[in-house]
Amino acid sequence: MIADLEGRRAVVTGAGAIGSAVILCLIEAGASVSVWDRSHEALAAVDRRVMSSHLVDVGDPLQVAKAAAITCASLGGIDYLVNTAAVATFSTVADMDLVTWQETLDINLTGVFVACQAFLGPLKDNGGGAIVNIASIGGLRGESEFAHYCAAKFGVIGFSQSLAREVGGDGIRVNCVAPGAIESPMNTATLHRYAERCGVDIAVVESEIRRRVALRRIGDPDEVAKTVLFLLSDLSSYVSGEAIAVTGGVL
Repeated sequence: MIADLEGRRAVVTGAGAIGSAVILCLIEAGASVSVWDRSHEALAAVDRRVMSSHLVDVGDPLQVAKAAAITCASLGGIDYLVNTAAVATFSTVADMDLVTWQETLDINLTGVFVACQAFLGPLKDNGGGAIVNIASIGGLRGESEFAHYCAAKFGVIGFSQSLAREVGGDGIRVNCVAPGAIESPMNTATLHRYAERCGVDIAVVESEIRRRVALRRIGDPDEVAKTVLFLLSDLSSYVSGEAIAVTGGVL
């Protein structure tokens, strides 16, 4: 049995490393995909087989509402929503300004809420569907200089579990994927920050990360995307309200 999404319609927010891998995975499984991102450059780089792309800041409810209406009209409805859009910056709690705190929550948490809310009606009209929200290992445990990011990602997991209980009767499943260290510009920036803080070479930090992972390597975005595909497909028809860690087995 394979994950067959032929004839299904999906919206993916965020066209970064994980988002792009999800987009490709869904297209190859047969889905029609609409992509949202707030970066012209990111949208220009997505797979040319996408059905549509929209410049959207998920932290702006008005932009989300407008894009949702246009997307549903162009696709003729929706079956799946995948929220990958996120930002990550570094600051201690003592030094963090309110603008940094608020922007992180606006995109990483409120953006998930607003996008989910915008598509609940269309999903119900469709007779059900599935939502996958990308959380993080930082949504399972706190990390220094990442309090704002972790607060948002903890929130994504709690929000998703609550939403799953609310909409399960409508045939809508809601789950999270919580990636660990994954090859991406965001992960690279994180590792460089740790290296600078510790006063060591980046190779030392990467070696320590691999040592702390059971599989002894950093993950690939495609490995996250395949988990998303499973959670969207009928292969996970009795899975909802879960947060699945894709970390290689953090020790």
